[in-house]
Amino acid sequence: MIFTLIGFMVDGRHRWFPRPEVAKIAEVYLEKHFPTMTIWHEYLRNASTASAWQTPSSRPVVQVTVGSLEPVTKDLGRPAIVLVENGRNDGSFLKAVFAAYDPSLAEAERLEWLHIDHSGGTGDQRYLADEHARRFTEICRVIVVKDNDEGVTGSAFEDESADWPPQQPRIHMWHRLEVENYLPDKVLIESTHPDAQAMISHLRRMNSEQQRLMDMKGGLNKATKAAQKEAFKSLSPDLRRAWRTGFAKQFPSPLVPESITLTVDDFARLGPDVHYELTELLARIRNLT
Repeated sequence: MIFTLIGFMVDGRHRWFPRPEVAKIAEVYLEKHFPTMTIWHEYLRNASTASAWQTPSSRPVVQVTVGSLEPVTKDLGRPAIVLVENGRNDGSFLKAVFAAYDPSLAEAERLEWLHIDHSGGTGDQRYLADEHARRFTEICRVIVVKDNDEGVTGSAFEDESADWPPQQPRIHMWHRLEVENYLPDKVLIESTHPDAQAMISHLRRMNSEQQRLMDMKGGLNKATKAAQKEAFKSLSPDLRRAWRTGFAKQFPSPLVPESITLTVDDFARLGPDVHYELTELLARIRNLT
């Protein structure tokens, strides 16, 4: 198990920051049992040095004891799970965000250290999250990303327990209404809607709260929540006409085609709330990966 665990570190799958005295014990152990594998020497020196530079804001750590060695190793050997409502569309969006903000997460997904799974709708998310969680013993490496169906303010992370390592799936509810509200213009313009350019122009004339609450698929016809009615009551007639029906089913499929490369700036142009939320979400996914 020790060999497997340290192998994760050498492969770059996980990170280890041993204190110098612990690094020395590990080096003696590895010299005794694997005398021809000199790669451990350099790795342990670098890891021990890095531990001295860890700051309070660094990623949370998991303490491994003799008793937890086997279950922790098994937990870390399984892929972390990001559970979304639609694996094809939400998955393509998250992959684009990974590539823009944190290529290491894109690489983890490619290597299957991180898996984006499909729940098929909100109703099954809790059940599937619990099913995934049962596969973990010491560290529940599952996060659920869900639509904000009621348009409430804030995000689920604001009420999240600070306990670490997590014993239950983490939950992130989008601050905006749904994942389509986070699509940059270079994605929306690829829709098959005949008036896409005009709709994008009118959308960006709205204030941040109106953009947050717009039903991108159903438009104002689907704006039935109290928060939406309040936000949209000041819309001008031309904006109402443009967004009466929304994009319907005319978004690209998948939602972010592989041919489109997005950058941090593309997302930041949607507003500081989008940039902040995506940064926070990726930090939490990274902590579980």
